[in-house]
Amino acid sequence: MHVVRDEAASRWLVRPSGLRLLEPFLGDARSIGEVARATGDKPNTVLRRVQRLQALGLVEVAEERPRAGRPIRRYRATADVFFVPFEATGAADLEGALAERDGYWERLLRRHVVRARREAMGTWGTRIYRDARGRVQVQTAVSPEANATMLDDAMPAALSAWRDQVWLDHADAKALQRDLFALLQRYQAKRGAQRYVVHVGLAALLEPERP
Repeated sequence: MHVVRDEAASRWLVRPSGLRLLEPFLGDARSIGEVARATGDKPNTVLRRVQRLQALGLVEVAEERPRAGRPIRRYRATADVFFVPFEATGAADLEGALAERDGYWERLLRRHVVRARREAMGTWGTRIYRDARGRVQVQTAVSPEANATMLDDAMPAALSAWRDQVWLDHADAKALQRDLFALLQRYQAKRGAQRYVVHVGLAALLEPERP
């Protein structure tokens, strides 16, 4: 295990896009050519990334295989486990660190939800009203009279839903937490044709909302 204290290396590791470049070398030795074939990137592009990872102390040459001309170098992460203390990331506080880490995924999800909706529905708006049970609803809609739903079979599988009026006892909240996590794990184990980004979140609201 390696405890990372260097700020540049720490910020690379907690950034999803940076971590993805380290992933091929974590726990395994790979050559530039092997990674290029697996990712579809050009070998020179992979080499530049590896050189950057070497400069950060995150990747090293694990072995050299002789051949005619230059030997084939295989690279491996400098540790099988990295631990990044919060204070090493340079973030102002824990909330800021989480916002920075999650920002990449939030932007990715938002961009592709918008794309799916635009391709399926064209333009849309937001419909705000009180339903028959007296609850205020904020719904994606195609007109003042009609909500839009992405749940129909013919529509893309895209969803971005928030609920801040879910009232639960602790036992029910824990059950929901575990159900959501189990559901995520079950679908993550599948190996389908299309890659999806999925976000699951839950937290008790313990302080007043900020305006």
